[in-house]
Amino acid sequence: MPRPSFTPINWVRATPDSLLDRIAEANIVGMGGAGFPTAEKIALARKHAPNFVIANGMETDPGVNADKVLLERHLNDVLTGLRIVAKILSAVHSFVATSRERTGQVAQSLLNDNETVHYMKPTYQNGAERELIQILTGHVIKDNSFPAFEGYLVLNVHTLFAIAQAIAGKPLTKRLVTVNDETHWIDIGTPVEAILASSDPIRVGCYATGHRPRANEVLTAPVNAISTDKSVQALPCIHCGWCDEACPRDVPVELLFVLAEQLKPNLDAQDALNRCNDCGACVVACPSNIHLLDHVRALRQRNDTKRERISRATQARIRVDAREHRMRSDVIRSDTKRSERMQQQHKWQ
Repeated sequence: MPRPSFTPINWVRATPDSLLDRIAEANIVGMGGAGFPTAEKIALARKHAPNFVIANGMETDPGVNADKVLLERHLNDVLTGLRIVAKILSAVHSFVATSRERTGQVAQSLLNDNETVHYMKPTYQNGAERELIQILTGHVIKDNSFPAFEGYLVLNVHTLFAIAQAIAGKPLTKRLVTVNDETHWIDIGTPVEAILASSDPIRVGCYATGHRPRANEVLTAPVNAISTDKSVQALPCIHCGWCDEACPRDVPVELLFVLAEQLKPNLDAQDALNRCNDCGACVVACPSNIHLLDHVRALRQRNDTKRERISRATQARIRVDAREHRMRSDVIRSDTKRSERMQQQHKWQ
C-alpha cells in the first residue's frame, strides 16, 4: 500500500481543524500499545474542555527502551508534537513524563511557561494512563469514565513524534523497536519473524507482556519490541507465591493460573481478571519462567466467550418470551373481538 505524501504545514499559523485533519489523513494511531486512531482521540477530548495534555514517556515494559531512545534523540520533535496537540485543544497545561532523569533535565530547559516535565522512577503502573494522570495532576478518573471525557489526553511520545513528522510533511513509515536489548528504526510492515534472527520462538512486544506472533504477522505502529520467548524454558509451578507478591494490583495470580490450567471458564474469577491490567510483573517474578499472562489472558478469553454465550441465550429467551407474550395478546384480542361481534345488535334482527 503506497504511503501518502504531504505538504508541510506551518503549524503555528495553521488552524486547529487543519492540523487535526492532517493527523487523520496520516492515519496516526496510538503507539503506546492500544493503536486507537489518534485524531479520534483528540477530537473526543476536544469536546470536554478544559484540556490537559500528557506526553507519556514512562515506558514501563521490562527491558524496552524505544521511548527512552526516542526522547534522547528527538526530544524537540516530541515537544513539537505536544505543542501541536495543545494548540488543537487550546490546552490549559501540558506535561512530559519520563523515566530517565537526564532526559527530564534536558527537557526542563526547553519548556514553555504552560509546560511541565516530571521525572519518575518507572514502576509497572505509573505509565498507565489513569495512574499517570493522578500522579501528575492529582485528578482521579472515575471508574465509569474515560480520561478524554474529563479533559485529559495522554499520548505516547512516539505518537507525538509521528504527529510532528506528519505536520512537517513526512508520513509514518517506521518506528523505534527494542529487539532484545538493542533499539533500532524498523520499517512498519516488516514481517516480525524477520526482525529477530533467532532459533528460539519470539514474542511480539516485550518478553513479559508480548504475545506469540500470529501467522504472517507484520510490525505495526503500536509494537515497541520484539523479544525472545523465555517461556519455552518454563518449569512446573512450585507455588512459591512470588507472582502474588509482585502484583501491584493484589491480583491472586497463582489462583488464576490454577483456574486457567483447568481449561474451563470461571466467572467467579472475573473481578480478579478485571483488576489485572497485563503489566507483566508476575511474569518477571516467576522463577519457573511461566508466562503467567498467557494463562490469565486465556482464562479471560474463555470467560468472555461464556459471558457472550450467556448473553446470547438470555437475549434469545427474551425474544421467545416476547413472542409468546405477543401470541397470547393476539389470542386475547381475537377472543375479545369475537365476543364483541357476537353481542352486537345486527340490522336484520
